[in-house]
Amino acid sequence: MSAVQVQDTPAKETITCHWCSCEFHHLKSHLQGKCTGIPDEHKSSTVEDIIAAYTTQFPDAPTISPLAIKTIQARKQEIQAAECKAQTVKVGYIGTEEYKVEMVAAHELLGVDLKNLSTALNQPLKVSVNVNTPFPEFVPVVKDNYVYGDFELIKDVLMMMELGIPGYLWGHAGTGKTSLPTQLCALMNRPVIRSQHTASTEEAHISGQILARDGSTYFEPGLLALAMRHGWVYLADEYDFAFPQILGIYQPVLEGEGLVIKEATPEWRRVAPHKRFAFIATGNTNGSGDETGLYQGTNLQNAANFSRFGIVSKVHYMSQRAETNMLVKAGATDDFAQKLVRFATLIREGYETSVISQPIGPRELLLSLQVGIRRGDIPAGLQRAFINKLPSASAQAAREIADRIFV
Repeated sequence: MSAVQVQDTPAKETITCHWCSCEFHHLKSHLQGKCTGIPDEHKSSTVEDIIAAYTTQFPDAPTISPLAIKTIQARKQEIQAAECKAQTVKVGYIGTEEYKVEMVAAHELLGVDLKNLSTALNQPLKVSVNVNTPFPEFVPVVKDNYVYGDFELIKDVLMMMELGIPGYLWGHAGTGKTSLPTQLCALMNRPVIRSQHTASTEEAHISGQILARDGSTYFEPGLLALAMRHGWVYLADEYDFAFPQILGIYQPVLEGEGLVIKEATPEWRRVAPHKRFAFIATGNTNGSGDETGLYQGTNLQNAANFSRFGIVSKVHYMSQRAETNMLVKAGATDDFAQKLVRFATLIREGYETSVISQPIGPRELLLSLQVGIRRGDIPAGLQRAFINKLPSASAQAAREIADRIFV
C-alpha cells in the first residue's frame, strides 16, 4: 500500500463576497462602490445598513480577510512599541556603576612632603581615590604645573569631599577658590560639575524641568539633581551672586536631606544624596555682603542658609615663595620670577585700594611668563596677558608698576 502525501493548503488571504463572488479584504470597503451584487432593495441604503443586511443574510461569513487582520495587528504592535519607547525616554546620566575606591596618602597624591599633609599623630592623611571612572567626561584634567601652597586650606577641601561636609570657600578673584577643588578632584579621579550663579540662574537649571521631544514629555534633571544622584562633587561657583529663591533649593541639601522636585517624573521626584556626593560653594564675600565695594552684584546671604555650611574657609593668594617657585618651575629665572611676584603683589594691593580694577592671579602670571619668554620681553608678556584687559586708568597704573620693577 503506497503512502499518500497530503500537502497543507495555504490559508486563503482574501474572502469571497456572497453577493458578487468578488474577492476582498474588508467588507465595508468592498461594499462602498465595489460590490456589483448588492440587492436592489439595499442599493439606496447607507453603507452601515448594507453591512447589517449582509451580515444578517450571511451570519457566518467573515467581514475581514486574514491578511488584513495580520496587517492591523502588525500596525498595532508598531504603535505600541513607539509609545513604549516614548514613555521610557531617559535623559541625562543614568548609569548605576558603583565607585571602586582605594585609600591613598594625600601627600603622595599631591607630590609634597609628609609634614604638609599629615594627621595630628604625624601619620599620612589618607583620602579615597576612585579606581574606576563611571563618568569620565566629568573628571577634570590634571594640570602638571599646578602649585599647591596653602595646605591647611587643602585639608579643609579634602574634608569637605571625604566627609561630605558642605563647604564654602571665599576670597578675592584669582585666589584659586575654584581651581583648587577642581584639581583635587582631578587627582582623586572624582567627577565634578560646576554651576555658575548669575542674575539669570533659574530653579530649572539647578533642579531640572519638564521638556518635550518627539511628541512626548520627559524630565531633564538639573545639575544638582545629577550630582546628588551619581555622587559627583557639586561646585556652586559665585554662590553670593545667587538670589534667595535659588538658595532656597540648596537649604535641605546642605542639611543632608534629599532634593524633592515636585514637577519631576517619579524616578526623579526625590533625589537622595549619593554617599560620594559633596557640595562646595565659592564666593567673593563671606555671606555678610560686599564690605570692600569691589564686587558689585553680590548679595547679602540669608543667615539660616549660610549657617548650614559646616566648613567656611577664606582663600588667600599664594605666598610669595610658593608663587616664585611656581614661576621657576615654569621656566623663569629666579630674578624674573621674583620681579613677576613683586608686580603681582603691588597689583593686588592696588586692587584692594580700588586703584586697579582687577587683580592678577597665578594664571595670568604664568601666561605673562610664557608670552614674555617667547618674545624675549617679560613686560611685553604682562602687557598682552594682563594689562591689556584693564580699563585705561587701571592699565596706566599697572604699566607704571611694571616700568618701576622691570626697567
